[in-house]
Amino acid sequence: MNTLKNQTVLVIEASAKAALPVMESLAKRGLRVAGASSTRMNAGFFSVYCHKRYVYPNCQYHPDGFKEWLIHFLRTVNIEQVFPVGHYGAVAVSEIQDEVRRYSRLVMPEHEIFLKGYEKIPTLETAMKVNVPIPDTWFPGNDASGLEDTISKIERYPVLIKPSVGVGANGIVWCHTPDEIRYHFPRIAGKHGTSYIQDFVPPGGMQYKLDMVVDYDQTYLGGVVYGKTRMYPPDGGSSVLNYTEHRPDILEYAHTILKELKWVGLCDFDFVVDPRDGIPKLLEINPRFPESFRMGTSVGIDFPGMLYNLAHDLPVEPVYDYPANRFLRFLPGDILWFLRVDNKRRFGTWPGWFRFFDSDTTYQLCSIRDPGPIIGYFLENIMCFLFDPVKRQSRLRLDSGPKKNKREDIYTPST
Repeated sequence: MNTLKNQTVLVIEASAKAALPVMESLAKRGLRVAGASSTRMNAGFFSVYCHKRYVYPNCQYHPDGFKEWLIHFLRTVNIEQVFPVGHYGAVAVSEIQDEVRRYSRLVMPEHEIFLKGYEKIPTLETAMKVNVPIPDTWFPGNDASGLEDTISKIERYPVLIKPSVGVGANGIVWCHTPDEIRYHFPRIAGKHGTSYIQDFVPPGGMQYKLDMVVDYDQTYLGGVVYGKTRMYPPDGGSSVLNYTEHRPDILEYAHTILKELKWVGLCDFDFVVDPRDGIPKLLEINPRFPESFRMGTSVGIDFPGMLYNLAHDLPVEPVYDYPANRFLRFLPGDILWFLRVDNKRRFGTWPGWFRFFDSDTTYQLCSIRDPGPIIGYFLENIMCFLFDPVKRQSRLRLDSGPKKNKREDIYTPST
């Protein structure tokens, strides 16, 4: 008799692409999966692996309302474990994690540790402490003398001004001269909070993501490194085609940071290889499930199952190996990539763009076994395009890319 079929788990932010492999993994274990989202039409709600659907206040714009909803929900519905998948949901759940644990199981680091991963400055300071390479980085603080002292140390340009807390490229500015730093830094810090300055890593080096799970003693249970072979926008954006690669150096760097932080559970990393010295350098860590999370499950690393077992004090079988050159494709984004690049890139890309049906490729949304998510994804985007021009512009990335001629322009870096 399968005792798990009477247990229900909650996946928060079911609209995120990362929610789909989480739902699938847990449902295949015999669990009932409840999906929750701020929208009624989304990929997760249309999945065959989503057994119940709940709508909550938007956790990006109404975090307090979301937290009130979640606690009330957990008090009234028997939920075995909570999986906060998306960016904003993970932040909100972290803030109330002690109360969440009164009603359900949850695997995530303590809030103070979570913030060291969520905020980029503490992340970079941790990397420097344990000798994990990062691009040259300066922390001017909030006074003019600190900014001038930083400017005197910068020997090459361009550099990037980055907020310590931010999503995507929001608030990132490209500066070519000391005067541009003097102009932009107070403005960005005033608008986005504590900020820092970082050397711009030039194009030419592969960008890598890494997903890793560690237990309560920071024992390494599993990890996968994958490169971004195609992105949208093409010269710097979100990955639309990833491939697995064996990079034990990047795995070791990530594990070193998690041990120093005393991390628990899943963490996602962004690295870029600096073409000037060939060294992979840490850009940031993301204390959430990345959109490309299916990469791990597609090569046999059951991260959601590991997190379930951790929450229930069950043994976890570590996974130390995975096949290389397996691909994860986000087809809607890859179509936009194809339409936007020139013929040389369009027909000379690796792997070939027209390689649709091969055993080495997994699709993020498209599946014969689960056709609903692609329908939900398009319905959600249709609603955005019709009624939300801000989201429409963001999702199509119509204003992305470097703009070098205007002082107010925000640069979307390739990282």
